[in-house]
Amino acid sequence: MTNYVQNLESANAAQPANLVKERRQIAAKTAKSNKAEQVYSGQAEPWEPRQPVTLEMIRTKFAGLVQAGRQCEIRALLRHYGAERLPDVPTKYFDELLHAAEKLG
Repeated sequence: MTNYVQNLESANAAQPANLVKERRQIAAKTAKSNKAEQVYSGQAEPWEPRQPVTLEMIRTKFAGLVQAGRQCEIRALLRHYGAERLPDVPTKYFDELLHAAEKLG
């Protein structure tokens, strides 16, 4: 085992210094890029998977909008997604629908 480690150390020492420096720069840029992507997407450290939007989440948001007198906007949103009622909206559009409802109020 020690021979293997010694061989690796000697192989690394034999590489040109600028190649080692270049690898470190690439690794640093990658780390910065990953952190920038997390900050841009609004994710907190450490990264947590986002929970899927459910029918109940949308229904709760719509209830608040109905109380605020925004029924016409809700109906327009539902028609935009090809539905007359909330349960008729395909689940693949739930995320977009909740986001649009949040913009309304």
